[in-house]
Amino acid sequence: MDRQASARIDLECMLLDETKEPRALPLPLLEDITKSFSADHEIGRGGFAVVYQGILDNGMVAVKKLSNTYLYENKFQTEIQCLMKVKHRNVVRFLGYCCDTQGQVATHEGNFVMADIQERLLCFEFLPKGDLSNYISDASSGLEWRDRYKIIKGICQGLDYLHRNDIVHLDLKPANILMDAKMVPKIGDFGLSRCFQEEQTRTIATTFAGSLGYLAPEFGDRIITHKYDLYSLGVIITEILTGRKGYSDVDEVLESWSNRLEKSQRQQVRVCTEIALQCTERSPKRRPTSTQYVVDRLTETESTGTMDLLDVYLVELHFPVEPDTDEHAVFRLMKKSTKPWRCFASLPVYGIVPPKSTTYTLVVTAQQQETLPEETECDLILQSSLSGDKSIPTLRDQSKYDKFFDEAKESGNAVCEVMLKTVFASQGPTTSDDNLKKTKGSMDHIPEEYSWHAVLP
Repeated sequence: MDRQASARIDLECMLLDETKEPRALPLPLLEDITKSFSADHEIGRGGFAVVYQGILDNGMVAVKKLSNTYLYENKFQTEIQCLMKVKHRNVVRFLGYCCDTQGQVATHEGNFVMADIQERLLCFEFLPKGDLSNYISDASSGLEWRDRYKIIKGICQGLDYLHRNDIVHLDLKPANILMDAKMVPKIGDFGLSRCFQEEQTRTIATTFAGSLGYLAPEFGDRIITHKYDLYSLGVIITEILTGRKGYSDVDEVLESWSNRLEKSQRQQVRVCTEIALQCTERSPKRRPTSTQYVVDRLTETESTGTMDLLDVYLVELHFPVEPDTDEHAVFRLMKKSTKPWRCFASLPVYGIVPPKSTTYTLVVTAQQQETLPEETECDLILQSSLSGDKSIPTLRDQSKYDKFFDEAKESGNAVCEVMLKTVFASQGPTTSDDNLKKTKGSMDHIPEEYSWHAVLP
């Protein structure tokens, strides 16, 4: 088996086994799978290179061919140096490289001379969805928030991985973020990147680095730190949120998304906007301390997202008690519904509001339900009455509360009743009026205990 056939088998095996390391690839193999770098196979082009689609028996790869190997030899070496260090789901997977130099006879001033022809190529996984710039739009169209959030977090996680491995990208922009078949973002193009030595935190750039619109303000000073990438990240997040670069007010961004957001997603939009604003501060000192800080802030929005799926409306019950009275407000909360299942862990609930109280909190604990219809209602009745009996505060037996309300009705004392309707719904809007309040949420996300509060002034 010749070297080209063996290398082809190895490359095809790499597509099936992500644990395999990048390797040197022969030029004839890369020429073969790209049809000699034909225009029909071209899928991208930049200032330093042209990218071609390479077709194998079991899949496709992307082959990056440097345009001027003599001028950009250092970029090739830099990219190899960075790529050999990285392996992360949010970084384009590096498969191999080719450094080929062949002598070729040419004429020079009427004489035949031997010239070296250099070819410098890189081979990557093929990402079918193109780059992120194809998916930039304002909030009124394009990707839903859930998809945009996953892209934002994926970019942040990929950049955090690079920084933890002492790599500063220096050219982070939508065109250098590629999307796989499942819309997972992957950072690519490390031609301008710098690999810091251990404990190194900054370096001085000798040449202009980056793309206009994404350059950190300190590029003029040519001082490179990890904060350089954070500025570019902020611009990208702003674009994903709004479809444009530049400053965006948090409330304006929330307003632009108002018609496409679930309640649980508002906090994520707010936090992403705040991160973008912080990352794009002109002073590097005012940007986030690290990409890990950014990832942690995003993760916090996910941990609270489940509870945000439950809309809670506090029910205020006002008792006609004079400020100087010594009367107590006695109450009991009972379930009216005759449904066979139990919504609440323990009902009825009894209590006493002492005289001259400013507030009283009643906590009712919901019970987790494994199976419910799409919308389930449980009617509750809250009864209350006033009593000047000095022994009332010592009531402990629930039967005495029942006796109190029975005697109050028989004697003609006022007993106030308020109907409360609690609704567990998988979807749909909630409604409320003076006597109707709802607790809404997906039953898949209701915790084992959930407290509903009634405030009794």
